[in-house]
Amino acid sequence: MFSQSVLRTALWLSLGTWVGSWGFFAFVVSRIAFQVLPGDVAGDLAGSLLTILHFGGAVAALVAAGAAIALGRRGWVVGLPVALAIVCLSSEIWLGPEVAAVRPSTLGAQSTVETGQRFRLLHGISLGLFMIVHLASVLLIVLHARLDARMARSELEG
Repeated sequence: MFSQSVLRTALWLSLGTWVGSWGFFAFVVSRIAFQVLPGDVAGDLAGSLLTILHFGGAVAALVAAGAAIALGRRGWVVGLPVALAIVCLSSEIWLGPEVAAVRPSTLGAQSTVETGQRFRLLHGISLGLFMIVHLASVLLIVLHARLDARMARSELEG
């Protein structure tokens, strides 16, 4: 069986990597890409990076859930990351290809007003899910920090 310190390290590395990579993509990479690259190239770059982030997010979420279970934690700190892993995978497997298929740069001259509207709708859903997952993963950090603080206090008192 893993020691408590190994489990806690796995938990915090998975959460930190997950939150950090998603935040860096959202607030740095995507903004710079769309400022300095042509729209179709920036879109291709963002799509490729999102694939890595979605699969990495799902793995990090499942590692966090597994470590939480092994640490004896229950409730939101287990269920939420499992749900977020499902959202990450669903977004990548079903939503991502739909967005890519109707991107104006993908369709080129065949792009219509309808496909443009569909792209904006799907892109908005994708962006919304991305932000929900990111904010929920930040919430997981807060929840685990509170549990760790409570555990440390009880160890000092007992």
